[in-house]
Amino acid sequence: MRSGLKAVTLHAVAATCLAWPGVVRGQDADPMITDRPDFTESSATVAPGRFQFELGYTFTKAGDEDRHNFGELLARVGILPWLEGRLGLNSFSALRDPGAEDREGLEDITVAFKARLLRKSKDSPVAVPQLAVLFGADLPSGESGFGSSEIQPGIKLAADWGLSERLNLASNVGYAYLHSDGEHFHQGVGSVAMGYAISDPLVAYVEWYGLFPENRGGGSNHYVNGGLAWGLGPNFQLDWRIGAGLQDPTPNWYTGAGLSFRL
Repeated sequence: MRSGLKAVTLHAVAATCLAWPGVVRGQDADPMITDRPDFTESSATVAPGRFQFELGYTFTKAGDEDRHNFGELLARVGILPWLEGRLGLNSFSALRDPGAEDREGLEDITVAFKARLLRKSKDSPVAVPQLAVLFGADLPSGESGFGSSEIQPGIKLAADWGLSERLNLASNVGYAYLHSDGEHFHQGVGSVAMGYAISDPLVAYVEWYGLFPENRGGGSNHYVNGGLAWGLGPNFQLDWRIGAGLQDPTPNWYTGAGLSFRL
Protein backbone atom coordinates (compact mmCIF):
# COMPACT_ATOMS: atom_id res chain seq x y z
CA MET A 1 0.00 0.00 0.00
CA ARG A 2 2.79 2.42 0.71
CA SER A 3 6.00 3.12 -1.08
CA GLY A 4 8.76 5.68 -1.14
CA LEU A 5 6.63 7.59 -3.63
CA LYS A 6 3.43 6.30 -2.10
CA ALA A 7 0.93 5.53 -4.89
CA VAL A 8 2.70 7.31 -7.71
CA THR A 9 4.44 4.04 -8.42
CA LEU A 10 2.02 1.70 -6.70
CA HIS A 11 -1.58 1.94 -7.90
CA ALA A 12 -3.10 1.20 -4.52
CA VAL A 13 -4.95 3.03 -1.80
CA ALA A 14 -2.27 4.54 0.40
CA ALA A 15 -1.80 6.68 3.24
CA THR A 16 0.93 14.40 3.82
CA CYS A 17 2.12 15.12 6.88
CA LEU A 18 -0.24 15.95 9.71
CA ALA A 19 2.34 17.91 11.65
CA TRP A 20 1.85 20.53 8.99
CA PRO A 21 4.39 23.31 8.38
CA GLY A 22 2.61 26.38 9.72
CA VAL A 23 0.54 24.37 12.21
CA VAL A 24 1.86 24.55 15.76
CA ARG A 25 2.46 21.08 17.23
CA GLY A 26 4.26 21.62 20.55
CA GLN A 27 7.38 23.63 21.19
CA ASP A 28 9.97 21.39 19.48
CA ALA A 29 12.15 23.46 17.16
CA ASP A 30 12.38 20.39 14.92
CA PRO A 31 8.88 18.83 14.94
CA MET A 32 8.42 15.37 13.46
CA ILE A 33 6.58 15.65 10.14
CA THR A 34 5.24 12.39 8.71
CA ASP A 35 3.97 11.29 5.30
CA ARG A 36 1.04 9.29 6.68
CA PRO A 37 -1.82 8.57 7.12
CA ASP A 38 -3.07 10.42 4.05
CA PHE A 39 -2.12 10.00 0.38
CA THR A 40 -0.56 13.45 -0.12
CA GLU A 41 3.17 13.70 0.51
CA SER A 42 4.50 16.61 2.57
CA SER A 43 7.23 18.95 1.32
CA ALA A 44 9.25 18.48 4.54
CA THR A 45 12.43 16.40 4.71
CA VAL A 46 13.94 14.55 7.67
CA ALA A 47 16.82 16.40 9.35
CA PRO A 48 20.35 15.22 8.49
CA GLY A 49 21.48 12.24 10.56
CA ARG A 50 18.00 11.37 11.80
CA PHE A 51 16.02 8.23 11.01
CA GLN A 52 12.22 8.17 10.81
CA PHE A 53 10.00 5.09 10.50
CA GLU A 54 6.33 5.07 9.45
CA LEU A 55 4.22 1.90 9.39
CA GLY A 56 0.65 0.66 9.68
CA TYR A 57 -2.20 -1.62 8.63
CA THR A 58 -5.03 -1.09 6.11
CA PHE A 59 -8.26 -3.02 5.51
CA THR A 60 -9.87 -2.52 2.08
CA LYS A 61 -13.34 -3.68 1.00
CA ALA A 62 -13.89 -3.72 -2.79
CA GLY A 63 -17.03 -5.60 -3.79
CA ASP A 64 -16.78 -9.12 -2.35
CA GLU A 65 -13.01 -8.89 -1.92
CA ASP A 66 -11.37 -8.13 1.42
CA ARG A 67 -7.73 -7.01 1.44
CA HIS A 68 -5.45 -6.80 4.47
CA ASN A 69 -2.16 -4.95 4.17
CA PHE A 70 0.31 -5.38 7.01
CA GLY A 71 3.46 -3.31 7.37
CA GLU A 72 3.34 -0.31 5.02
CA LEU A 73 6.86 0.43 6.28
CA LEU A 74 8.54 3.59 5.07
CA ALA A 75 12.06 4.27 6.39
CA ARG A 76 13.33 7.83 5.92
CA VAL A 77 16.85 9.12 6.61
CA GLY A 78 18.11 12.69 6.48
CA ILE A 79 21.12 13.06 4.16
CA LEU A 80 21.43 16.85 3.75
CA PRO A 81 19.36 19.75 5.14
CA TRP A 82 17.30 19.62 1.93
CA LEU A 83 17.52 15.91 1.00
CA GLU A 84 16.29 12.62 2.44
CA GLY A 85 16.51 8.99 1.33
CA ARG A 86 13.44 6.73 1.44
CA LEU A 87 13.11 2.95 1.51
CA GLY A 88 9.60 1.55 1.18
CA LEU A 89 9.41 -2.09 2.31
CA ASN A 90 5.67 -1.92 1.77
CA SER A 91 3.33 -4.64 2.89
CA PHE A 92 2.46 -8.27 3.23
CA SER A 93 -0.91 -8.38 1.45
CA ALA A 94 -3.67 -10.95 1.98
CA LEU A 95 -6.71 -11.17 -0.35
CA ARG A 96 -9.91 -12.92 0.68
CA ASP A 97 -12.78 -13.44 -1.82
CA PRO A 98 -15.65 -15.96 -1.42
CA GLY A 99 -15.66 -16.53 -5.17
CA ALA A 100 -11.93 -17.04 -5.67
CA GLU A 101 -8.89 -18.66 -4.12
CA ASP A 102 -7.28 -16.79 -1.23
CA ARG A 103 -3.97 -15.16 -2.15
CA GLU A 104 -1.09 -13.77 -0.10
CA GLY A 105 2.22 -12.15 -0.98
CA LEU A 106 4.75 -9.37 -0.56
CA GLU A 107 4.63 -6.15 -2.59
CA ASP A 108 7.61 -4.52 -4.32
CA ILE A 109 10.36 -2.61 -2.52
CA THR A 110 10.72 1.08 -3.36
CA VAL A 111 13.85 3.25 -3.32
CA ALA A 112 13.32 7.00 -3.53
CA PHE A 113 14.55 10.46 -2.53
CA LYS A 114 12.81 13.67 -1.47
CA ALA A 115 14.53 17.00 -2.24
CA ARG A 116 13.21 20.29 -0.89
CA LEU A 117 13.10 22.92 -3.64
CA LEU A 118 11.76 25.93 -1.73
CA ARG A 119 11.63 26.49 2.01
CA LYS A 120 9.05 29.01 3.09
CA SER A 121 10.17 31.65 5.61
CA LYS A 122 8.00 33.20 8.31
CA ASP A 123 7.88 36.45 6.31
CA SER A 124 6.74 34.81 3.05
CA PRO A 125 3.24 35.65 1.76
CA VAL A 126 0.54 33.03 2.36
CA ALA A 127 0.31 32.37 -1.39
CA VAL A 128 3.96 31.21 -1.52
CA PRO A 129 4.19 27.42 -1.03
CA GLN A 130 6.93 25.24 0.37
CA LEU A 131 7.98 22.85 -2.42
CA ALA A 132 9.69 19.49 -2.72
CA VAL A 133 10.17 16.86 -5.41
CA LEU A 134 10.09 13.08 -4.85
CA PHE A 135 11.70 10.72 -7.34
CA GLY A 136 12.47 7.01 -7.30
CA ALA A 137 11.26 3.61 -8.46
CA ASP A 138 9.54 0.41 -7.41
CA LEU A 139 11.93 -2.52 -7.83
CA PRO A 140 10.69 -5.92 -9.12
CA SER A 141 11.01 -7.72 -5.81
CA GLY A 142 7.42 -8.61 -4.88
CA GLU A 143 5.65 -11.91 -5.37
CA SER A 144 3.57 -12.76 -8.44
CA GLY A 145 0.25 -10.94 -8.42
CA PHE A 146 1.48 -8.40 -5.86
CA GLY A 147 4.53 -6.90 -7.55
CA SER A 148 5.70 -6.01 -11.05
CA SER A 149 8.31 -7.78 -13.18
CA GLU A 150 9.75 -4.42 -14.30
CA ILE A 151 11.25 -1.33 -12.63
CA GLN A 152 8.54 1.33 -12.26
CA PRO A 153 9.93 4.87 -12.00
CA GLY A 154 7.94 7.86 -10.80
CA ILE A 155 8.18 11.51 -9.82
CA LYS A 156 5.96 13.76 -7.71
CA LEU A 157 5.86 17.47 -6.84
CA ALA A 158 4.67 18.31 -3.30
CA ALA A 159 3.46 21.75 -2.19
CA ASP A 160 2.34 23.04 1.24
CA TRP A 161 0.66 26.32 2.11
CA GLY A 162 0.52 27.35 5.78
CA LEU A 163 -2.75 29.28 5.78
CA SER A 164 -2.65 29.99 9.53
CA GLU A 165 -1.10 28.57 12.69
CA ARG A 166 -3.75 25.82 12.69
CA LEU A 167 -4.75 25.40 9.03
CA ASN A 168 -2.66 23.96 6.21
CA LEU A 169 -3.32 23.17 2.55
CA ALA A 170 -1.21 20.61 0.66
CA SER A 171 -1.26 19.29 -2.90
CA ASN A 172 0.63 16.79 -5.06
CA VAL A 173 0.92 16.19 -8.80
CA GLY A 174 2.87 13.25 -10.16
CA TYR A 175 3.65 10.85 -12.97
CA ALA A 176 4.71 7.19 -13.09
CA TYR A 177 5.70 4.76 -15.82
CA LEU A 178 4.08 1.51 -14.69
CA HIS A 179 4.03 -2.09 -15.90
CA SER A 180 1.17 -4.58 -15.72
CA ASP A 181 0.23 -7.78 -17.58
CA GLY A 182 3.29 -7.57 -19.81
CA GLU A 183 2.74 -3.97 -20.95
CA HIS A 184 3.77 -0.50 -19.78
CA PHE A 185 1.35 2.36 -19.21
CA HIS A 186 1.46 5.97 -18.03
CA GLN A 187 -0.20 7.10 -14.80
CA GLY A 188 -0.91 10.61 -13.56
CA VAL A 189 -1.63 11.41 -9.91
CA GLY A 190 -3.22 14.42 -8.22
CA SER A 191 -4.29 15.20 -4.66
CA VAL A 192 -5.45 18.02 -2.37
CA ALA A 193 -5.49 17.76 1.44
CA MET A 194 -6.58 20.18 4.18
CA GLY A 195 -5.29 19.77 7.74
CA TYR A 196 -6.49 21.47 10.92
CA ALA A 197 -4.84 21.38 14.34
CA ILE A 198 -7.71 20.71 16.74
CA SER A 199 -5.34 20.94 19.71
CA ASP A 200 -1.61 20.85 20.33
CA PRO A 201 -1.24 17.05 19.85
CA LEU A 202 -4.30 16.32 17.65
CA VAL A 203 -4.64 17.12 13.93
CA ALA A 204 -7.52 16.22 11.59
CA TYR A 205 -7.53 16.17 7.78
CA VAL A 206 -9.79 15.68 4.77
CA GLU A 207 -8.50 14.80 1.31
CA TRP A 208 -9.26 14.02 -2.33
CA TYR A 209 -6.90 12.17 -4.65
CA GLY A 210 -7.14 10.70 -8.14
CA LEU A 211 -5.24 8.15 -10.26
CA PHE A 212 -5.32 8.66 -14.04
CA PRO A 213 -5.73 5.75 -14.77
CA GLU A 214 -5.45 3.48 -11.74
CA ASN A 215 -4.81 0.33 -13.80
CA ARG A 216 -3.72 -0.46 -17.36
CA GLY A 217 -6.72 -0.21 -19.66
CA GLY A 218 -8.90 1.26 -16.91
CA GLY A 219 -10.34 4.69 -16.31
CA SER A 220 -9.61 7.45 -13.84
CA ASN A 221 -10.44 6.66 -10.22
CA HIS A 222 -11.14 9.16 -7.44
CA TYR A 223 -11.02 8.75 -3.64
CA VAL A 224 -11.98 10.84 -0.62
CA ASN A 225 -10.78 10.22 2.92
CA GLY A 226 -10.19 11.78 6.31
CA GLY A 227 -8.50 10.96 9.56
CA LEU A 228 -6.58 11.96 12.66
CA ALA A 229 -2.97 12.12 13.82
CA TRP A 230 -2.11 12.22 17.51
CA GLY A 231 1.37 13.32 18.51
CA LEU A 232 2.61 11.64 21.68
CA GLY A 233 5.72 13.72 22.29
CA PRO A 234 8.19 15.09 19.74
CA ASN A 235 9.23 11.71 18.30
CA PHE A 236 6.10 9.51 18.25
CA GLN A 237 2.74 9.72 16.43
CA LEU A 238 -0.36 7.54 16.12
CA ASP A 239 -2.80 7.86 13.21
CA TRP A 240 -6.12 6.60 11.84
CA ARG A 241 -7.94 7.11 8.54
CA ILE A 242 -11.07 6.07 6.66
CA GLY A 243 -11.98 6.66 3.03
CA ALA A 244 -13.97 5.53 0.02
CA GLY A 245 -13.68 5.23 -3.74
CA LEU A 246 -16.12 7.22 -5.88
CA GLN A 247 -16.47 4.45 -8.49
CA ASP A 248 -17.48 0.79 -8.71
CA PRO A 249 -17.34 -1.79 -7.25
CA THR A 250 -19.81 -1.32 -4.42
CA PRO A 251 -18.92 -1.34 -1.59
CA ASN A 252 -15.55 0.38 -2.08
CA TRP A 253 -14.00 1.68 1.15
CA TYR A 254 -10.95 1.34 3.38
CA THR A 255 -9.72 2.12 6.86
CA GLY A 256 -6.40 1.82 8.62
CA ALA A 257 -4.19 2.84 11.52
CA GLY A 258 -0.48 3.29 12.05
CA LEU A 259 2.37 4.80 13.97
CA SER A 260 5.47 6.83 13.25
CA PHE A 261 8.61 7.41 15.28
CA ARG A 262 12.09 8.84 14.80
CA LEU A 263 15.53 8.29 16.23
